[in-house]
Amino acid sequence: MAFFIAALCLLGTAACSGGEQRLKMPPIGDAEYHWIAARIFANETNGQTKYLTYWGAGEDFPSLGIGHFIWFPEDVHAPFDETFPAMLDYVSERSRDCVPLPKWLQHSVVPDAPWSDKATFDAAQDSEHVASLRDWLARTAPEQAQFIVASFRQRWNELELKSGNKKRLTALLAELLNTPEGLFAVIDYYNFKGLGSNPRERYAGEGWGLVQVLGDIAASTGVDAPLVKQFSEAAAHRLQRRVANAPPERNEARWLEGWHRRVAAYTRDAPKRTEQATSQYRVSPYLQQVSNESATVAWFSERSTAGTLRIEGAAGDEYSSQPRLACELAYHLAEFRNLESARALPYRHEISLEGLQAGKHYRLEVEQDGESATLQLRMPDPTRVRFAVYGDSETEPESTGTPVAWPASAADDEPRYYRVDQTTGYRQNLAAIAEAKPDFVAIAGDLVQSGGEQRDWDEFWRHNAALAASVPIVPALGNHDYYGGPGDFGGYGGAASQRAVSKFKAYFGRPNYYVLDYGPVALIVLDTNNGKPERSAADTNWYLRDTAPAWQEGSEQWAWLQRTLADAQKNKAFTFVMFHPAPYSSGIHGRPPGVGRGKNFTSGWPQRVLTPLFLRYGVDAVFTGHDEMYEHSAVTGKEFTATGRAREHSVHFLTVGIGGDGLRGTDPEVHNPYSLFTADRDAPEVYDDAGVLQDGGRHYGHVLVDVGRADEGPWEARIEPVYIFPVTNAEGEVQAFETRRYQDGFVLKDERVN
Repeated sequence: MAFFIAALCLLGTAACSGGEQRLKMPPIGDAEYHWIAARIFANETNGQTKYLTYWGAGEDFPSLGIGHFIWFPEDVHAPFDETFPAMLDYVSERSRDCVPLPKWLQHSVVPDAPWSDKATFDAAQDSEHVASLRDWLARTAPEQAQFIVASFRQRWNELELKSGNKKRLTALLAELLNTPEGLFAVIDYYNFKGLGSNPRERYAGEGWGLVQVLGDIAASTGVDAPLVKQFSEAAAHRLQRRVANAPPERNEARWLEGWHRRVAAYTRDAPKRTEQATSQYRVSPYLQQVSNESATVAWFSERSTAGTLRIEGAAGDEYSSQPRLACELAYHLAEFRNLESARALPYRHEISLEGLQAGKHYRLEVEQDGESATLQLRMPDPTRVRFAVYGDSETEPESTGTPVAWPASAADDEPRYYRVDQTTGYRQNLAAIAEAKPDFVAIAGDLVQSGGEQRDWDEFWRHNAALAASVPIVPALGNHDYYGGPGDFGGYGGAASQRAVSKFKAYFGRPNYYVLDYGPVALIVLDTNNGKPERSAADTNWYLRDTAPAWQEGSEQWAWLQRTLADAQKNKAFTFVMFHPAPYSSGIHGRPPGVGRGKNFTSGWPQRVLTPLFLRYGVDAVFTGHDEMYEHSAVTGKEFTATGRAREHSVHFLTVGIGGDGLRGTDPEVHNPYSLFTADRDAPEVYDDAGVLQDGGRHYGHVLVDVGRADEGPWEARIEPVYIFPVTNAEGEVQAFETRRYQDGFVLKDERVN
């Protein structure tokens, strides 16, 4: 029970409050805790997750977590403070709802370390026990940083020193802690070398902890330097003294250079002081899952209190949410240092509305912790539907200010860059969509750059939250939405992809595949990211075989698709399908898997096996992304109607990967015999005499679909590719943006035979 008592002390109970000279800590925000965790992680483990479980050469114990907390095996009594058991108690209490302890550590009393020596520990690194512990440590880094701060505060307040000395050092500490540089210097050094109050942590009677460093500063006179610089220099001096006094057999001189680099860094790379969130909403209320008679409203809040939703003009129509902690939206340890405004986990709210009237407009009001937000809900109009489709926004903070390569044209033989960066291009595309007032917007996958990076999803909602308050988003999963992220994020497959997809589902509440029933339209959304049957490591989607659902013949998704297609053919004027990889493409993914340059990762060729189904059931158009270009292809074959009649039918395949990333063109080594139009080939660039682009070329944009009918006549669907043209002056400076149409519009007619 001793460790539980220690943990209670860290929570600030009165029984553990000893000492008269209490230290007042400045408020530390979530972003700072994330930053502190990242810096300590980098210092202790060289930024490598494998070193979260570590046993140093010549040591009698392992060092675990971002702070390399010490855990003694049975019968080991080293002259250092054991910190792992108290950390485990503290962090597990705070993270149990989202990151429960590995089962083998779920005891009422934390046991001794189960490894007797370094050899046994090293042999167990790939075991289930150690792997689960390492994963838990990686996912609880901010809580570990909080433990370090809480431990420091408690132990300092309990520290027994001569009254005058305690008062002087506490005042010195308070001054240091009130600067971002000083805050990190104190916390890191305390974690690194301890408080210095343990009489066993001495060489030749001299300690090297925080008390000793502060004492050296207090004893110095006439020093004209910032306090954090004095701290850095005093810490370096103390470490030098430790090495000089250490027993020769420990050979501590081998560590001194690295120690000095560590404390020298205290004068730079300080965490930013962040203000508390001004809004109660992490993501403001947005519409989703709007169908003929129902709709869902979702939002994310800072607090766990219930929110309310009211329907304007409907007496008594008030709904209360049941918030849940959104564990899926945690930041990954690998992204902590790049965060500017990280927050604690938010709470998810969702309210489903049933029995709504077709064609009616509703004004909704959501109130959360005293803050109101309004939504405009337009239920499906039985006489018309308008929706926009794009793909490959691939949002990430790094896209801001990042232009994309725009290959040379006939008018310019030198490589050049597009006139606006990706973020600006995406923003203008969304502005044009909002201006068109669609009933919903469909996204053909790759919503974010890395589905496992929370900051990429933060960026997505910075762009989309306002629009989604009146226009529901209908998304498909793309390969980037399955991508955990580079390096330590885990890449494709396994836990990394599961983490990525869990974020997608937390935001949209959709399964991997589903159908949107919207007036005369059925939009069937598939997940075709699973890499079977190629069985080739050359295809990155092969790594998703255990994460993404199978979609090939014989799978549950295939059977579901057949049933859904048959129902739509019978009951809907138009059937549209959406998924990510383009089966017919003139772009870089237009080769079979493993063929050509770069072995063609994530080819769309395997999805061609779906085309006979699309023809058989009269699918009108298929929307895909992936190739970051606009292309229109068509495949003609036989449709068999619900009455058994065969007739010629064409399925239009539209690659709409022009949302906000890339802007690729056709690949000269790829031939797509089904292609009817590509932006770079069939909309040639037009320049004036001064060399200023006037029209044409590849641009960010979307496809606009208008479905309607005249009186009792047949339904028609007009499909037009829209692009956002940057108007520039002679110097190439963007002056304005214009919404234009590629000359590839076409009309589909309802050809159902009754």
